[in-house]
Amino acid sequence: MNTRKQILVMSALLLMMLIITGIYGAWYPSRETDAQTEFDEATAKRAAILFARNCRLCHGDVGEGGALGARLAAAPGLDRADLQGFTDVKVKLSSNIDASTTSVPVNDGAKFKAAAVILVEDERMEVKKIDGNTLTVERGLHPTTASPHLADANVLLRDADALKDKTKLITNTITCGRVGTAMPIWGQSQGGTLSDEQIRQLMVLITQDRWDLVKEEVDVEDLVPSKLTQAMSDATISMFVTDVSLFTVKEAIRIGEERMRLTGVPDLPKDKNNQLPKDKSGVITVERGILKSAPQEHAVEEKIYRFPEAPEPSINASTCGQTAQAPAPAGTPGTIEPFTGQTIIVIAANIAFDKKELTAKTGSQIRLRLDNRDAATKHNVAVYKSSTDLTPASSGSVGLTFDGPGIDDTVFDAPAVGSYFFRCDVHPTIMTGTFTVTN
Repeated sequence: MNTRKQILVMSALLLMMLIITGIYGAWYPSRETDAQTEFDEATAKRAAILFARNCRLCHGDVGEGGALGARLAAAPGLDRADLQGFTDVKVKLSSNIDASTTSVPVNDGAKFKAAAVILVEDERMEVKKIDGNTLTVERGLHPTTASPHLADANVLLRDADALKDKTKLITNTITCGRVGTAMPIWGQSQGGTLSDEQIRQLMVLITQDRWDLVKEEVDVEDLVPSKLTQAMSDATISMFVTDVSLFTVKEAIRIGEERMRLTGVPDLPKDKNNQLPKDKSGVITVERGILKSAPQEHAVEEKIYRFPEAPEPSINASTCGQTAQAPAPAGTPGTIEPFTGQTIIVIAANIAFDKKELTAKTGSQIRLRLDNRDAATKHNVAVYKSSTDLTPASSGSVGLTFDGPGIDDTVFDAPAVGSYFFRCDVHPTIMTGTFTVTN
């Protein structure tokens, strides 16, 4: 090959290399984004298993919170927009939108920039362009789907600094737990069972709102391999199933949105080799609509799942250098008369307060009267700064612990205007409420 041909071949090869490099350079950012998405997806799937096995008995099967999930009432919901880094910028939709439009009318478009991620109800969107008060968006960002929204729906903005703060909060809370609450220590560095990587995985799950993956894992773990053989009305207490040997008296199960308690499970006869018969079908009796659910009709094809329940957890008394406040002192109950300030009466009965919200006015003294009607059961009422800061809201706002029946008065100066937390220190996860001080 002569020199001229060699030069032409080398030039052609060089040109091809430049073209390939240009194509790769143009494709690489997309490849990087796709790789990150795949990595986050794998991380969230691993976290879903961790959550299903460690966290849901307090926080609910899909992070909806203990009260909504029929679990530990004091456990907060984790499916909140603020934990995903979204902040309220006081913007609303100015008219209805359907699931297909990419033009979103708002009452203040100046609050947004191109590439911003917004949240309208349960749907994430990415802002592509702003024209006055109209946002051009990409709908249904992963893992959400596009859906219709009504006028006046709040439009939240995802903020990088807020997300960074929530990432730190979630990581620290899982690692150390929360002193004075039932939130235990999980970090191995503090004596718990989860590694730093596992805690990071749970943080990704929460900040990315991947409760769909948790639901899939929960259904896999709770599925009972026994089927209904007859449909159930909303009134029957008999459940006909293909295998009664898989159930235990007093355990809770769920079918659809209803939860039930098993009240009677037949004993199957065993042969001389201690083996159960091949036909394990039978009838189980159940209590319908337990744990904040309502009785419903159920078709034969509906699946049966267990609904595991956790015992009342212990309180985390010390963690990461923090120590819980000392328990309220015990004493003999007594009333304070005469009294000219504000009086608030709280009744304790059946291990519950009769009120979840108490209200007082600032600027005077408060007499907080606890009427303990639970015989031979200790209660008190104490007002703290918050559920995570167990500093008394005011000097003297922690009442005596005493056996019922009895009445005790606690008198203290009204704290500053704001929202505080009250509880029974003997039952700190189930007897709680909000104490609001107004002008």
